[in-house]
Amino acid sequence: MKKKLTFSVKEYWERIDHYLTAVLQSLSRSRIEKLIKNRQVTLNGAVLLRKSQDIFPGDRIVVEIVSQEQSVYSPSRPLQKLFEDEWLLVIDKPSGLTVHPGAGEKQETVLDIFRFHYPQISAMADQERPGIVHRLDKDTSGVLILAKSEEALERMQELFQEREMQKTYLALVKGRLRFLNGTIDLPLGRSLKHRARFEVVGEDREDRRDAVTDFSVIRAFENFSYVRLMPHTGRTHQLRVHLAHFGNPVLGDILYGNRKQLELPRLGLHAYSIEFTHPFTGNGIRVTSPLPTDLRRYLTENFVASEKTKY
Repeated sequence: MKKKLTFSVKEYWERIDHYLTAVLQSLSRSRIEKLIKNRQVTLNGAVLLRKSQDIFPGDRIVVEIVSQEQSVYSPSRPLQKLFEDEWLLVIDKPSGLTVHPGAGEKQETVLDIFRFHYPQISAMADQERPGIVHRLDKDTSGVLILAKSEEALERMQELFQEREMQKTYLALVKGRLRFLNGTIDLPLGRSLKHRARFEVVGEDREDRRDAVTDFSVIRAFENFSYVRLMPHTGRTHQLRVHLAHFGNPVLGDILYGNRKQLELPRLGLHAYSIEFTHPFTGNGIRVTSPLPTDLRRYLTENFVASEKTKY
């Protein structure tokens, strides 16, 4: 169904997209940009070609919006709560569930479910990612913090920015690490050959960002290792890139390794715990998520197999 919205400009605006964002508050900035790109906006009868076009009093803008009949959304799964109070919700995110929609993303996300159960987050300033304190990769499972209010979101993000969050991950990685424990201190940058990937970069790269990861081996098996990881920084794909750089990619990582290695059907990375001082109460908070059943089963099967080979 098509709907046309007509606006008569009352005052000068330097950019028409800023004007439309102000008058069409139910639409995101990216949605408005898409309408302009798809030639669904006209200015004084002519198709708008530039989102940066300035407008004047008396100008007439027509926006054509195509809406589709949609059924009422109902989440396909609940959020597994690990901790909750009036400010925060900490959940156990399953592997395979994206935190928030990305470009062209149409699958259900954590944000969809969160918004359904806590509709008040729709009033937050960031309409595209309201309440999302931090993120986990789609195939990473474990502890994820969500904020129920604007103030809670700002305070929690400050803790992340000031590196006052202690995060611990558990991972199954290919082969055996050279050292049983240590620190990986190698800067990262986006890959120049594969834009979806990141890589360790040298000092000549202006876009390099510091990345530091502590690691310790919990148990080494014949073909893989079970390790504990504690990142001091939160770069995109940091743990996966650091491990792959030394020839020990996370099992099941199709971006930095090989999903078929050792037949692990998912990414072998789990956000096990997070510790912080509550920004409102001042209490120390530690939330943990048990290792998922599929990863635990894989460890158990290989432990049993390794014990049998001793006899």
